[in-house]
Amino acid sequence: MKISILGDSISTFAGITTPMGVFYDEATCERAGIRSAEDTWWMQVIRAMGGTLEVNNSCAGTTVCGRQAMAGCSDFRTAGLGSPDVILVWMGLNDAAFGLPLDRFETAYRQMLQKLRYHNPGAEIWCGTFCPGRPTDPDEPLFFSLFNAETAIPFDTYSLLIRELAAECGCRAADLWAPRQEYDAMDGVHPDRNGMKTIAELWLAGMREAET
Repeated sequence: MKISILGDSISTFAGITTPMGVFYDEATCERAGIRSAEDTWWMQVIRAMGGTLEVNNSCAGTTVCGRQAMAGCSDFRTAGLGSPDVILVWMGLNDAAFGLPLDRFETAYRQMLQKLRYHNPGAEIWCGTFCPGRPTDPDEPLFFSLFNAETAIPFDTYSLLIRELAAECGCRAADLWAPRQEYDAMDGVHPDRNGMKTIAELWLAGMREAET
């Protein structure tokens, strides 16, 4: 089973994802206690599914919305996943951080899923909902404090929309926030090694629940 990833900074890893948008470089991995790609949430999920990585087309700082090449709804991103049997999509947190209007997010997320279906016919597509992290490093500035917190839309609003759009577009949704379990994150968003393990468990639990 070939599995591809479409994500943002949380899903990057040096030497695997595009060099121009890597968050988890050598220094960050050392700080997070991440020893190899095997410690990432996505590789743990791939291993648990008995699959192999096809392409990880994740890039730090990217949003679903936008006309730039690295936006999640672009042809560059949606067509750059190889020939996967399964696609795991976990994007949207940067849209929330930038306070992008929910109607724009809805339009772009729908477009992203439609393009994924077009460029990857036959692939099973899973969309992860939002789930919050728990800050663990007091020396790290909190991720959302770098943006205008007053514009933030509640996670549940995005998650409900993601689930609805996944169903509309013939995809599946893994509800990561259903267990109401936070993950360890250095800055409240980017997971450390323990957080990666928790996220992987939440993905797998969400997928199992959606299949029942």
